[in-house]
Amino acid sequence: AVVSTQSTGALMQLPNSDYVLCRAQLSQDMIDDPLTKKIDEVARLLETCQFPEFWNVIQEEKIFTTTVGFVEAVRNFVCFVLKLTYKNVEKDFLMQLLGPMTDQAIFEDLAEKNNWVVTGDTVFVGEKEEMVEQKEIVEKMPIDVVTPILAIR
Repeated sequence: AVVSTQSTGALMQLPNSDYVLCRAQLSQDMIDDPLTKKIDEVARLLETCQFPEFWNVIQEEKIFTTTVGFVEAVRNFVCFVLKLTYKNVEKDFLMQLLGPMTDQAIFEDLAEKNNWVVTGDTVFVGEKEEMVEQKEIVEKMPIDVVTPILAIR
């Protein structure tokens, strides 16, 4: 029980490598434990960004639903991945990635915390700097001003 609690806690630290380091210290007997194998499966789903499947799998094992802060930590990891991967995401798809939510306030809190901009069915999840339109600046200098600078002596 202690090993699975520690492993689950380490998994909550993604994208940090805590889980990999924690798992490397386990004996073969511990690795062969069914709960450890389930935690490994969940870790694989998270690390390969298979978030909708992840949300289904964690419902099967009590340790994931009862560990305080586990769901929130995973949602933070999903938000981290989204920011690296997307600029704009359809809201329905985003809701699948973030997992089941008991009410809309959870989504609104995540959106505010991550500075997302919700526009209809689309959510901007990228960096704010990416929203700013770039403007090309063209300087025009007369040739008679440039000639003395470029003259070879």
